Amino acid sequence: MEDLQKIIQKSGTNLSLLDLEFKQIENLKDVLPLLVQFKNLKELNLHGNRLRQLPDDLSQLKNLEILDITNNMFENLQQVVHSLKTLPSLNHLEIALKSKEEEEFIIENLPQLVMLNQQAIKIEDQSEQQSDMQSERSGTGLEITLQQEDLEQMAILHDSIKELRKEDEESEKQISSVFENSVKTIMKELQTKLAQKSPEHITNLTILKAKFNLTEVCFQLFIRYFKLTDKKLEQILTKLHDQHQQIFTDMSNVIMNVRDNQSIQSIQKKLLETNSGQSNQDKGTEQRLRQELQELQQYTREIEQENKTYLDLLIKFGKGEKIQLNSVLNNLQKTEVQNMDNSSQLIQQNNNDKAIALNLIRPQQTQYASIQSKNNQLQSNVLVQAPQLVKMLTLKQFKDLIVEIYESKLKFDQKCSDSHLPRETMEQHMYTFLNQKYGLKSLILEWASCIINALKRYGNDDNDVAVFGKILRNECDEEFRFVQGQVKNTILELLKMYLRGKFPLKTNADIKEMMNQRVNSFIFQEEAEDIIKYMYNQEDSEIILNKLKQYFIQPAKHVEKRMTREEQFQIVNEKDKSKIEFSIFQKVILDFQMKSHEKYLSKFILHFKQQDQDQNGIIDENEFRQLIADLNMGTNDFDIQRYLNKIDPYNNQQITFSQCVQLFSQEQAPGTNVPIIQKISVDSF
Repeated sequence: MEDLQKIIQKSGTNLSLLDLEFKQIENLKDVLPLLVQFKNLKELNLHGNRLRQLPDDLSQLKNLEILDITNNMFENLQQVVHSLKTLPSLNHLEIALKSKEEEEFIIENLPQLVMLNQQAIKIEDQSEQQSDMQSERSGTGLEITLQQEDLEQMAILHDSIKELRKEDEESEKQISSVFENSVKTIMKELQTKLAQKSPEHITNLTILKAKFNLTEVCFQLFIRYFKLTDKKLEQILTKLHDQHQQIFTDMSNVIMNVRDNQSIQSIQKKLLETNSGQSNQDKGTEQRLRQELQELQQYTREIEQENKTYLDLLIKFGKGEKIQLNSVLNNLQKTEVQNMDNSSQLIQQNNNDKAIALNLIRPQQTQYASIQSKNNQLQSNVLVQAPQLVKMLTLKQFKDLIVEIYESKLKFDQKCSDSHLPRETMEQHMYTFLNQKYGLKSLILEWASCIINALKRYGNDDNDVAVFGKILRNECDEEFRFVQGQVKNTILELLKMYLRGKFPLKTNADIKEMMNQRVNSFIFQEEAEDIIKYMYNQEDSEIILNKLKQYFIQPAKHVEKRMTREEQFQIVNEKDKSKIEFSIFQKVILDFQMKSHEKYLSKFILHFKQQDQDQNGIIDENEFRQLIADLNMGTNDFDIQRYLNKIDPYNNQQITFSQCVQLFSQEQAPGTNVPIIQKISVDSF
């Protein structure tokens, strides 16, 4: 890597910190031999590169303590964690996580971490964990236990499986290390959950899950052994393991549901007994608690409304609309004062009130605390500062981000389909994507600002960016990006066909080299004209060629000098030939395609926006029926119901613009053999 080599030449290899942020690194394995030369390397910044995975073995970076791999393109978190396990000194990690589960997965598998994403990780000694666990269990008197002898038996079982296939010394150490770390993690999690003083059935279930997870470690080693020795048996064991795991999960859920229902019934019974047998003073206490419960519920609804207000603010800001941040801040500050008053009232309770309230409002208190925490985080991280642009994205960085959003949208759409949930618009999913990737509201707002500014900056210069912007604004359907991709491929295939026809004696390697030269620089006018005339009819070809005229470059006169015969032949071959930059040539075609598609959809877009009153790209069933009526296609009720069964089969009452375009591109207009969308377009001219 040139940048790293320059650092070595300039500063040597005694550096303890390397900053390789936004260096477009795609494969860390290629860079690793250079990184290993930095014997004192303790901190490495790989933020903003294009890494999809990490090398399996990073153990040569023995002194690396701090690593930043945020804003990359990792596909498999397990692979990344497996690689990070090989860093012996790693204690501070920065990595983009999508959920709390992924954070817990990191902490479980990298127990040596002290800091994760700027947050300290509390690590307790295992012996303290075990003693706390034992004291907690001794107080409950439960029959289900997890003792030291259970751990010893599990270790013996693990060693027995390990001895089935002798590994080299390094692999043996690694397997043992994985087992020890897994046991520490499981015991730590168990101790944490037992400290929560949960009901008896929850405690029993927690211990059983810990035992199951310990067995799981041995099970995975067993499967790994057969993966190396007997593939067929490994597949059978894997299926058996998955079914066994699903059965345990389902059984756990059944226990939770049954017990929860029993708890609800028990509480209701206690309330009835309380109502019938309490003194007047107790009844007064209960009434006060119920009133406070209603206040908490009302406060919950207010906080939810505040969160919705903030989300609307974020979306408006993403659309480029002006927002009155100060007024929003004042409103939320008023809410904060009210929150403090509510909290003060809750604290001023006597001991008897607390004891009765525990059974009455524990679920509401949990929800209150969660919402209060989110509200405080929202105010501290976002509303105390105006949205600012952290980084100015380059065109390449922005296009890579667009590809990430597209890929995330496809996966999310599939999940929604599997879960019978409505699809999101591209604008909605952009914020979903940013929330999953960055989490903090301040970062979401900053990256949303980055995207909007990048759209304004590059929208006129790059067709991919322009299409993305139009999809966000519901001026173009999401599937059109695939059409543009096909157009790009068609251009390349036709250029290859042209070169093969003109140079039949050239090898495939020569043709490929000529292709690369043209794609990265210029193509000749005759090549451009041949491609366009092949792709379009005469009328469209003339329009495009007319647009290209201003971009053709006339051949320059060559200075008299001594040249090789190859150079002389090239000059003769290119004499009197005009040429054009390939990027400009491709953009003119893509822009023509995009404007033609806009024109094709223009009438439908007008009808859709008339029904989409809030302009969010989503309509419900009634609006969909009115849309069809406005199109005046002669569609009967049976056809409308058939359309609804396709576009909203689970009656979610949320139909997106892109879904409508896709449906009407597939369904034929009544009494014709042309798609509805085409019939609408033809009728508009």
